[in-house]
Amino acid sequence: MGFKLKISVKARLDVQEAMDWYNDQLPELGIRFLIDFRSTIAYITENPYSFRKFDDNNREAGLKIFSYLIIYKIEDFKITVLGVFNTHQNPTKKP
Repeated sequence: MGFKLKISVKARLDVQEAMDWYNDQLPELGIRFLIDFRSTIAYITENPYSFRKFDDNNREAGLKIFSYLIIYKIEDFKITVLGVFNTHQNPTKKP
């Protein structure tokens, strides 16, 4: 049985904010960020337990190209993406 995926409003806003920032730096860079994000999400969906747990419920998966972490939790057969975290930020701000 496959896992269902839910991306929280906060995570969607995090992705949009990152895309906007990257597009301001260089046109089309935001699209590259989105492709990297989607690729990592696809891998998480297929292999949800392969990434490190950093507390009792949450896991983090790094994007391949950009310095971001996808923070997610697994409950039953549902993956919920809680946020997308820039690794250059203070770690205490992690969702």
